[in-house]
Amino acid sequence: MALAAEPVGAAHPSSRAQTPASPARRGTLWGRFECGPLLSVATVLALLATGIMLTEAFSRGFLRHSYFWAEESVRYLMIWAFFLAIGATGRAGMHIRTEMLVATLPPWGQRACNVLASVAGLVFALILLLAAIPQVERYYTIGMMTESTLDLPMWALFLAMPIGAVLLAIYYVGCIVRAWNGRDPFLPLPESGQSQPGESA
Repeated sequence: MALAAEPVGAAHPSSRAQTPASPARRGTLWGRFECGPLLSVATVLALLATGIMLTEAFSRGFLRHSYFWAEESVRYLMIWAFFLAIGATGRAGMHIRTEMLVATLPPWGQRACNVLASVAGLVFALILLLAAIPQVERYYTIGMMTESTLDLPMWALFLAMPIGAVLLAIYYVGCIVRAWNGRDPFLPLPESGQSQPGESA
């Protein structure tokens, strides 16, 4: 039985799999920072919060002792973890999305809906930023501290909100650009390490 010859210059499948990713495939520098170091920091904060919760549960259940600072520490660690990861989760395509109606529209309708959704997301991020800045300023002015013995400044803890709002706004600006160019803005981006539909893992 004769075997079909491969075209001259065609790369072997295994060699294609080992080819380094192109710059476009690696994603943007900011995206790699957000999905790399920044997401790692958020993960560490979430793990610290989990560890404190488990320690507090063990102490209450078996030692009959509660740490006064535990509840407050967990609260603010989770807040910071959430806001630091809010842009990276969008880049990974993990934001909640309803697309059943959009999928039935023609291409121009899908593009219009994607642009409108991206603009709405940017408006929300800007509203969050404008609402968070006065709150941080107020806490800084009055010098309010936390209730526990940690005595942490509230303004520093509430910086998570404007920082998260800026990260979310940057993400939605990218969504607007991608939607305007006719692409689906909410699919996972290369820097997130997530596979897009139709790609092998």
